[in-house]
Amino acid sequence: MSEPWRRLPALSLKQIQYFVTLAQLRSFTTTAHRLAISQPALSSALRQIESVLGSKLVNRTAQSVTLTEQGLAILPYAERLLNIAHNTFEDMQQIMAQGGDGTLRIGLVPSVSTLLFPAVPALLATRFPGLRVEFHDLTNDRLLVELDKGSIDFGLGSLDSSVPDSIEVFPLLEDPFVVVMRKDDPLAESHHLPWRHLSRRPIALFLKGNINRLVNSLIESHRLTLDIAYQVEFQETLYGLVRSRLALAILPQLYTSTLNDDELTVVYLQQPELTRTIAMMRTISPLRSPLTEQCFQYLLQAFRSKIKSAEGQPPEA
Repeated sequence: MSEPWRRLPALSLKQIQYFVTLAQLRSFTTTAHRLAISQPALSSALRQIESVLGSKLVNRTAQSVTLTEQGLAILPYAERLLNIAHNTFEDMQQIMAQGGDGTLRIGLVPSVSTLLFPAVPALLATRFPGLRVEFHDLTNDRLLVELDKGSIDFGLGSLDSSVPDSIEVFPLLEDPFVVVMRKDDPLAESHHLPWRHLSRRPIALFLKGNINRLVNSLIESHRLTLDIAYQVEFQETLYGLVRSRLALAILPQLYTSTLNDDELTVVYLQQPELTRTIAMMRTISPLRSPLTEQCFQYLLQAFRSKIKSAEGQPPEA
C-alpha cells in the first residue's frame, strides 16, 4: 500500500466518472443529462482531466464524439478506478451500517458452478462470517472484461488466447470435451470416440465464446471435416437438438455434470484430446483489501483440495 500522504493528481472521482460516462454515451448532451450537470461543467471537467494527463482525450464535432488514441488507451484504467471506488465505498457503507466486513464479488461461468455450490458459500460463511458474498453469473468473455474493469474481485472461468496480460491465472483442472448423443445412437456404445468418427454427422455447438474458439481452432489445426450444422446460444437448445435426432452436441464435460436425461449419454472425445483449462483469475494489480486476498487464497486452496480429492489424490497439507 502506498503512503497516504503521497501527492495525488488534481483530479476527482467525479471527473473520472464524467469521462467514463461520456466515453460510453458519446454525447455531451446525453452525458450531462445522465449526470445531472450542465454541459459547460462537463466540458470544464474534461479539460481539467486532459490538462492533468497532458493529452487530448476526446474529439468533438457537431455530429459526433469520439475518443482519441490516448482516450481509448486510458479508458480501461479509468473504468477500473471508478469500479473499485464504487465497490470500496459500498463496502464502507455496509461496514458502518451493518458492522460487516464488506462485500466479496465472485464472477463465474455457469458450467463451473458445481465447483462452487453448494459447499463454497457455507465455507465462506464459516471462515468469514461478517463478509457479504455476491456471485455474478457471466459468459467467459464477459468475465474477463469485468475482471479487467475491477467490477468483480476474482473469477472462476476458462483460459484461452483471449485472456489479457493484465489477468493473473491460477489453473485448477483440465475439463475434457465430450459429445452428447442419444443413448440409442450407434456411436453411444463407445466410452471414448475419435473426432473423425463425427465427420458425417451434423454437429451442434455454442455460437460464440471460448468453447466455439477452441473447437474451431482444433478443426483448423488438425484439418478435421466436421459439419457444424447448428450454432446456438443456450445449453438446453443443444440438448433439444440431440433429443430430436437433429445433431450431436460438442461441449466441455463440466457442462454435463448436471445432465439428468434418460435419453442422452456422454462420450469423451479423443484423437486428438481437447480440454479447456479451468482457473481462478484476478487482475495483477493489488486487490481491494487484505480480507479479499485472504478469501482468494482460502478458496484457491479449497478448490485444489476438492479437485484432488475427487481425482483420488491426497490433498495438500
